[in-house]
Amino acid sequence: MKIAIPVKMNKENTALAPLFGKAKWFAIIEDSKTDIVQNPAQGGQAVVEWLAQSGVDTLIVQEMGQNPYQKVLSCGTIDLYHAGFERVLLSEALQKFHAGKYSKLDEEGMKAVIAHHEIRHTPHNEHEHHHHH
Repeated sequence: MKIAIPVKMNKENTALAPLFGKAKWFAIIEDSKTDIVQNPAQGGQAVVEWLAQSGVDTLIVQEMGQNPYQKVLSCGTIDLYHAGFERVLLSEALQKFHAGKYSKLDEEGMKAVIAHHEIRHTPHNEHEHHHHH
């Protein structure tokens, strides 16, 4: 099993990066050895391609958009797990994963993740208050 998890920083106990495609670093875990690797790809679909080529078969994410998800499906070699939306450290995420606490994402689960993702990414106009005098 080769696991990839988007993380925030290049250090051992970093937190998961919520945004999959924009993560600067990925933790690659194989045989309980963890490497933090710089993400060479730009954008979610390219990231999925890079991971698939690296031989990753398990991906643990917090958020992912529709396009990278479709790419994961089309690769057909990667299982996708959801680590929830709360801030979580890499060590905790791995513990939970190995304890079987993460559910594998299917179409239904993914809909919720994508909906959550899109709420965060929709430009809101609430910040622009126009005062008419």
